[in-house]
Amino acid sequence: MKYGLLLILLVASVTQAQVYRTVDKDGNIIYTDVPSDNAEEVVIDIAPSYTPIASPPLVVEEPLPEISESESIDAPHYKLSITSPTQNQSFQNPETITVTVGVKPELSELRSDKLLFKLDGKSIGKPQISSSITLADLERGSHILVVSAVDKSGKVLKSSKSVLFHVHRRSVAQ
Repeated sequence: MKYGLLLILLVASVTQAQVYRTVDKDGNIIYTDVPSDNAEEVVIDIAPSYTPIASPPLVVEEPLPEISESESIDAPHYKLSITSPTQNQSFQNPETITVTVGVKPELSELRSDKLLFKLDGKSIGKPQISSSITLADLERGSHILVVSAVDKSGKVLKSSKSVLFHVHRRSVAQ
């Protein structure tokens, strides 16, 4: 390793000195500028140095990507939180459950951003402006609710944390 580093230093220096390679009795390779009986001369080709051209660099102009109307207005950094139902809330024999969402800042009307409600991974209706929705006829069991802000093409801009809630119903046998 030491000898490899020595070789790099020798190559890096700009001198006209001769370099000789020798192998000692232990098999170690030695590079030196002192010739010996069993040394062989190493020819080091020094690459020409780079000379920059004084002319200006070639500039290739690429066409600008087309920007749709909704993309021309930067998407707000929405903060969404499901305020009702709360995490692990239980409902006993509910006819309906109202879901409400806090949205900051308000949805952008210029961009036509809307809210998309998902229950157990499936969309509930179409994206809407209203920050609340009513769920009816839910089966008993646990459900996961998520709300996303989407642009007019349906691209998700931001999603809320999921909320797990439970629906309990009386058994018919009771």
